[in-house]
Amino acid sequence: MAELKEPETASEKLAAFIERSKKVLIPLLIVLICILIGYIITSVVLTNGKAKDLQTLDEITYTLTSKSSSLEDSEVELRRQNAIEQAAAYTMKGGIVGARANMLCADLTFQQKKYEESAEYWKNAADKGKKTYIAPIAYYNLAVCYEELNRSDDAAVNYKLAADNKDFVLCSHAMFSYARVLDSQSKYEEASEAYKQLIDKFPENEWAYLAKSRIIALQNAGKIE
Repeated sequence: MAELKEPETASEKLAAFIERSKKVLIPLLIVLICILIGYIITSVVLTNGKAKDLQTLDEITYTLTSKSSSLEDSEVELRRQNAIEQAAAYTMKGGIVGARANMLCADLTFQQKKYEESAEYWKNAADKGKKTYIAPIAYYNLAVCYEELNRSDDAAVNYKLAADNKDFVLCSHAMFSYARVLDSQSKYEEASEAYKQLIDKFPENEWAYLAKSRIIALQNAGKIE
């Protein structure tokens, strides 16, 4: 008579499976561990590299501004140009490092009244800083550059991009600037609508008060009803 056996438990079945398959499982486990270690090492290297790059940009900024109040204009300009050349090496990098480097170069070239160059740097900063606080700042300043270059259509587009970001600290100013550019282009109805949107969104804001004044002036001039 055959001897009866108790049914195997789940743990016993798993142990038996591992025993039968260990020649396959152990190499697979080793591969997975190696992949995990590689991922951890790569993450640490990238994180450390990013931190080092950001520290370098901070040092460039510090050297630029340290004890600068007593410098002659020529010395300030020399520092500015050196900072641009040093930061430019990081403008092609991705993420926050590239965005920060482009912002620094954009600000400095704007101070030099090199508006075309500044616009390119701000455009790059916006691209690298998409979905971050950097994007609306870059769009706003890009619009300012375009106004300096008499490119009103491009200025309006970028003021609108900045204004559409609800978290942008200068949102009301961007909305007013967008309306103002339309106004300057004699697009009075569009400008009036933009002014009204500003008033509706920020009724107690100083830019809303200016918008109200501008609407009244347009009505008095017969530009809008």
